[in-house]
Amino acid sequence: MAYRRLALFLPTALGSRRHTYRLGIWLFLRGISAVYAIAFLALAIQLPGLLGSRGILPVAEALVVGRANLGASRYLLAPSLFWWTGGSDLLLRVLAWTGVLLALLLFCDFAPAWIAFALWALYLSFVSLGRDFFFFQWDSLLLEAGLLAVLIAPWRLRPQWGVAPSPPPLASFWLRWLLFRVLFLSGVVKLASGDTTWRALTALQYHYETQPLPSPFSWFFFHLPLGFHESTTFLVLATELAVPFLFFAGRLGCLLGFAVSVLLQLFILLTGNHAFYNWLTLILGFSLLDDTLLRRFLPRLSCDTRPVSLLQRRSSPILGGLLFLLSLPLFLAVLGVRPARPVASVLTAISPFRSVNDYGAFAVMTTRRLEIVIEGSQDGESWLVYPFRWKPGDLRKMPAFVAPYQPRLDWQMWFAALSGPARTAWFPRLAQRLLEGSPEVAALFASNPFASAPPTYVRALLYEYRFSSWGTLRHTGEWWQRELIGVYLPPSALRRPMPGEEAERLGPAREASGNLSLDR
Repeated sequence: MAYRRLALFLPTALGSRRHTYRLGIWLFLRGISAVYAIAFLALAIQLPGLLGSRGILPVAEALVVGRANLGASRYLLAPSLFWWTGGSDLLLRVLAWTGVLLALLLFCDFAPAWIAFALWALYLSFVSLGRDFFFFQWDSLLLEAGLLAVLIAPWRLRPQWGVAPSPPPLASFWLRWLLFRVLFLSGVVKLASGDTTWRALTALQYHYETQPLPSPFSWFFFHLPLGFHESTTFLVLATELAVPFLFFAGRLGCLLGFAVSVLLQLFILLTGNHAFYNWLTLILGFSLLDDTLLRRFLPRLSCDTRPVSLLQRRSSPILGGLLFLLSLPLFLAVLGVRPARPVASVLTAISPFRSVNDYGAFAVMTTRRLEIVIEGSQDGESWLVYPFRWKPGDLRKMPAFVAPYQPRLDWQMWFAALSGPARTAWFPRLAQRLLEGSPEVAALFASNPFASAPPTYVRALLYEYRFSSWGTLRHTGEWWQRELIGVYLPPSALRRPMPGEEAERLGPAREASGNLSLDR
């Protein structure tokens, strides 16, 4: 029986005839439209508290500063539609929900290339002016994959749902090249960083506990023996460094590379929450699957035999080739080859568009988990916690699945704990909004302990969190244990205006000495 199955598989895998990849590209376009929908939905929910007028980093303020300091160069240094439309709260939410609608239209194959371009431009507009809350690699990966989708999607208006059209030349190669860079460079940076945990194969011993947002399985994987962590760390490095070369090793190589890379991404999805990064990686993997294979799983999806339009057939290879050439020096730079000065100038000029990128996740493994706990008080003596929705806080709170949705404040709090208050410029504004009683910012938390009236004082304490033991979880129900490290933000309050003053200013509470300045 095994021999018979192998005899059936080998001719399919090693077939000498030329294979097409229309169905895989059709699946890629459906997948990226779904990721766009989730990304814009998350923005619509969180935008008022992050970028609204009463949010932490208002877009309206960024527009004023940009116009004053950047002049006409702002259109290239921070490309965004908001320079023309403004950044009112209503407009932010309308455009975010517009992104969700456009993603659904792309999924339904309506004017695919034009909708894909609109999604790319709209998402870039938020990323360019979102500042600290939009610097993540998956934002860049979505923009780069989204720009490729513009070149690959059919350049037509009428929808043809259920029909996989002919892609332009080299379309499958562009997607494979992006997938290759995402995986291979992730392995390169881990070794090039010199981090001892990766070289000693102990990185995953820490990763489950110290990653930004653990999953429910993270606790259980953390307690597995050291030998398991060492072997899986080796497999992660081997997969990222070796398997990507299979993407260009014929049909059998593509199938093996797809299978192994899918297993890696599923393993990461089960043990952590990294927004839509791993989902995008999986979606890019569809470019490795040919029509002969996919027809077995999608028998009702037909392939359009008509050739791609003349304009797209001539233009897409030129534009795609340009993107490929621009990606090469970035790829080589990660390998230690510095680009020539003219090339570096070009890369600097296009970098604000975040559509040709280098990649590499977890180059240096964090070995301690530091967490910031924000508290408010009316009298300076009794303090209530602002609980986060997803990041660790309550010791009895079990880690949860949240990806592909990204709670951006929860993620940034992880970086803020590692960076310290002096290097986290947005944190004082968060404290200010809580003191002002901003309902938009309070909505970013799981609940608001001061729903009736804002607190008089706000402070932030720094803890070290560790996963609890089996015995502790069994007897107390606590998933975490913690130890107080110190004060991240001393008790601070709004300084009420004296008669004749024009506006409120933030100042430290009287009983706190050496407080951080919270002035605007």
